[in-house]
Amino acid sequence: MQSLSPKLLTYVRKLAQQLPPSVLSTVAEFLFNTPQASDSKRVWVPLLQQLPKPIWRQTLTELLVVWYEDSPRLSGESIATALCSVQHCLKQAEEALKVEVVWTGPEVSRIPVRRTEQVLKQLIRAASEELTLASFALYKVPTITQALIAALERGVQVSIIAETPEGDTSVPFGVEAGLGKEVAARAKVYEWNKAKRPRDKTGRYGSLHMKVAITDRQRLFITSANLTGYAMSLNMEMGLLVNSKALSCQVSDHFDQLIQQKIITLVNQL
Repeated sequence: MQSLSPKLLTYVRKLAQQLPPSVLSTVAEFLFNTPQASDSKRVWVPLLQQLPKPIWRQTLTELLVVWYEDSPRLSGESIATALCSVQHCLKQAEEALKVEVVWTGPEVSRIPVRRTEQVLKQLIRAASEELTLASFALYKVPTITQALIAALERGVQVSIIAETPEGDTSVPFGVEAGLGKEVAARAKVYEWNKAKRPRDKTGRYGSLHMKVAITDRQRLFITSANLTGYAMSLNMEMGLLVNSKALSCQVSDHFDQLIQQKIITLVNQL
């Protein structure tokens, strides 16, 4: 049994990426009824005429040429099956790893982007079991505080990893001052253990500078934005919302290891 050559597979994937499912179904149906490859344009004209976009016709033509030159013994049914299989796998991969751009700043583009505060509130409200937030600074974000309290009321385990004034003098507020007494008292609050921080030759040590949110180990938000009012409304901030269980679990497991090794330590004893 002859298999598809790497070159032919490349064109199969290219066409599967370009064509909408309905158009690909039309192509596949035609190929199913085509017993073998052909270099006759007359054979393919009826099919090419059903593709409205020139780029689609060009890619299909390239695929047909490679099929005839590289794998002429393959049936049209084999090519059709490959096209349908590749498109299905591409769709599954896209659903398993969906990434959205998140932005704070001037609205200057027609390209749709999500707003930072909107995404954070959505993630917090969607949490049903656990929520992890990491931020360098926290201050004046009442809508986030309210969403966190509501999550705690639902029984969500909320963990906050944050820099503290003791850990970095450029941070004026801790979790209690930044998010309120109730959140600070009911959530698990962690800091980077000062004794575990690397130092340079002058004795200066690193800061906890990451900004991350993870919901139920399913969705991961990595951003430049701190949990501050300025970051939600005035600054230019950008991040990526990643819908991927695998990546969310990877980051969550990384945080778990930091806690187990006491690199990140609990500030409040619940």
